[in-house]
Amino acid sequence: MRRGLVVLYLLSLMLLAGCLSPTTAGWGQGDGEVKVDFSIESTSATSSLGDEKESFDQLLPVGCNETRVLDNGGSPVKFTGYMAASHFYETHDQLNGAKELDLAVTVSVAIKSMSMNEAVSVDGEQIPRVQVKNWNLPLYPETGAGNIDLDEVDMDSSSKWFVLGLIPTTENILYGMQALGEWHQPIQIEGYLVDTNKSITAGYYSSYHEVNDNCEMKIGQNNIESVYLMVTSIKFEDSVITSNGGSSDEWVLGDVPMLGRGGFIMFLLIAGIGGAVTMFMLSKIAVAKGASHSMEVLVGKKAMAAVSRVKSDMKQARSAGMKSSTQRNAEARQDASTEAKKEGVKPAKKQTVDSPSLAGFDLDSALQSGPSESITSEFGSKSSSAVATTEAKNIASQATSIPQSVTQQRSIPVSSAVNVSSVTTAQSSVISNTEPTASKRSHFSSSVPRSSKPQQQPQKKVVKKRATKKAQQPEPETWTESKQETTNSPEEEEEFSDFSF
Repeated sequence: MRRGLVVLYLLSLMLLAGCLSPTTAGWGQGDGEVKVDFSIESTSATSSLGDEKESFDQLLPVGCNETRVLDNGGSPVKFTGYMAASHFYETHDQLNGAKELDLAVTVSVAIKSMSMNEAVSVDGEQIPRVQVKNWNLPLYPETGAGNIDLDEVDMDSSSKWFVLGLIPTTENILYGMQALGEWHQPIQIEGYLVDTNKSITAGYYSSYHEVNDNCEMKIGQNNIESVYLMVTSIKFEDSVITSNGGSSDEWVLGDVPMLGRGGFIMFLLIAGIGGAVTMFMLSKIAVAKGASHSMEVLVGKKAMAAVSRVKSDMKQARSAGMKSSTQRNAEARQDASTEAKKEGVKPAKKQTVDSPSLAGFDLDSALQSGPSESITSEFGSKSSSAVATTEAKNIASQATSIPQSVTQQRSIPVSSAVNVSSVTTAQSSVISNTEPTASKRSHFSSSVPRSSKPQQQPQKKVVKKRATKKAQQPEPETWTESKQETTNSPEEEEEFSDFSF
């Protein structure tokens, strides 16, 4: 929305400055150009606005003589009134009827006849409004809806009109005609009618044309006059267009009342650029204030005051000549590089973290060497539902080997005893002693069954049959009785060995 308003504003300024004025034919003898050699005695014109280049010779200008009669030469004829419509020609369409002197016309205008003072005072509903549908023929426009329809103007109409096909006499007049692009303004056009000393045709001078005492063109009974006019000057309410462009009130394309063209351009630059810079600064200040307010809400006033104190301290430190750690490190590196260059020593390159460990790494030998660990069992295999690593297997083997060695060491002195019961008791004691040792050093992996053979007694899974060489573990009661027998066996031997009693 804002961009659209900006574009509309710029277009309005350009229109006021005359940058969007209507285009018209050029001056010269090339394509799309018209050139007129005007002279009171005889005038010639060349036009390239049609299908082919056309030349018009021996055109006689008709003006107002001293007796206020139209005659060859004399003073220019005046057409005064209120301009209601205009049309500019860059080319002429000969297929739709443009012919003869139509090809030399660059602008056509429709003017309601009245005095200059009356034209200046026209306002409101008095403004004549003409809707132009088609204006292929310079002297015969096709008009439609509006408070004035030029096609229907006749002797019964209450208003009188001029329809003029304007032919510029100089280059300044040609380019000054761009002022006619603004409708609804008082105007007075001065120039000469065209006579060819030939048969009377529409648009040319004829004997029924008349002027008043001010050399202003009169309008006949049909309340409309359509003629060709070789223009020498154009007057507006506050400016004028002359043949040589030397008037002090000369109209200039892009001229603005009071300011002028140069003043308007300067005003546009100052107001536009200065306003843009001012708006940018104001928006920046507003954003900064909004950010500070949000920060104050988030962290509090005390934190904001602390931040401001830190900023002021930093500024004071900088003004005092203190340097930050980053600046000191940068200066140190620069000094080191400078000294290294002076000594001719290249600075050491930075090494990455992984460079020492990768110094002796050989990719080929690593690829050729086999795995350092044995292959583990797959997860979810038939033998196990967990992955058995090498460390787990080693711990399990150590747990199984310890009871065997302990059993062998403790079974040697017991086997040399004479009493058979003592041997049995020793074996049972060895079994009882090895059980807690095995339980302390056992690993969770030892509980995994190592063979698929069913055990004879499921309730005795804790006992390691390999460690006890398949000796059956006595019941707890039997172990208690055997313990008592073992403790009482020396006394019984003493009693039976002593026969003195």
